[in-house]
Amino acid sequence: MRETLLKSMLVLAGLAAGIAAAGLLDLRSAVSLRPAAAADNASPRIVPVPLSTQLTDNLVYPPQVPVGSFDGAYKEATVFKSGIFAGNRVAFWESEAGALRSVNYPKDEFIYVLEGTVVTTDADGTKREFHPGDTFVLPKGWVGLWDMKTHFKKIIVNF
Repeated sequence: MRETLLKSMLVLAGLAAGIAAAGLLDLRSAVSLRPAAAADNASPRIVPVPLSTQLTDNLVYPPQVPVGSFDGAYKEATVFKSGIFAGNRVAFWESEAGALRSVNYPKDEFIYVLEGTVVTTDADGTKREFHPGDTFVLPKGWVGLWDMKTHFKKIIVNF
């Protein structure tokens, strides 16, 4: 699993480099490796992201998002916030089985599945199933159904 995680992180790094190249950005000045709380004059440091991170934020989606009897409860732990781009972050997210409706997903999100199974259904009816070790991008504006068949846990990178 660690090898798959490392491969996924390399894919993400390549994606970031591609975004930087497409936007004619200097990746060194566009990406911060500092935790949000770091002082502006501190040197950037690598930020470890332990898979054992405890998810301490208990949250609930607004009532229009959960589908059926699912209460919309989930847990989250943000482990890194960009010091350059507001909203860009790395976090862990988990929930019990249930379905969520998306009518306009608010941000781009790279996902690495840690536990469980999710079936996504796009607005055009296209279904995809993801399992531990799978990676994908949920694009900003996505419309569809996010159906967690089991307890589900993921690492997310919002960009």
